[in-house]
Amino acid sequence: MPGTLARTTLLVLLLCLSHAYANDARAPFIGSWDLVSLENRGADGSVHQPFGAHPVGRITYTADGQMSAQIMHETRKPFAKADLYGGTPEEKAAAYASYIAYYGPFDVDAAAGTVIHHVIASLLPNWVGGDQLRFYRFEGDTLVLSAKPFPAFGTEVTPHVVWRRVK
Repeated sequence: MPGTLARTTLLVLLLCLSHAYANDARAPFIGSWDLVSLENRGADGSVHQPFGAHPVGRITYTADGQMSAQIMHETRKPFAKADLYGGTPEEKAAAYASYIAYYGPFDVDAAAGTVIHHVIASLLPNWVGGDQLRFYRFEGDTLVLSAKPFPAFGTEVTPHVVWRRVK
């Protein structure tokens, strides 16, 4: 009997945990996603691709509520010398301008259609300690993220980022 009780208790616990996970709004996000496209769409009809026509990137969401994102320009130029802490000021500026990365915990508000990335560390120092709110929608194995408009390129732009689930 004690063995049966222990197995029954374990089964109930596992069912409860799987039910809780299934009802977790974060569940559809869990996994890694490769970048398909990134555009900043201007209120004036313009389209800007700050990381090129074919940017490279990955965003990962973990079951324990953590996320990380990295995006780079499709054609980053290497430094003249492969010194991790070297580089001319011009090389460093070009490297900074062609890459973005950040990580932290995330929350999902399914009713609002938003995911919030709570930034712990970021290449852009201004994001550290803040939240990055994204509107989301799923289209099969595709995740589309956008954000509120912000001023850039002489107009208001809305970022539109498309990710495909890594299989």
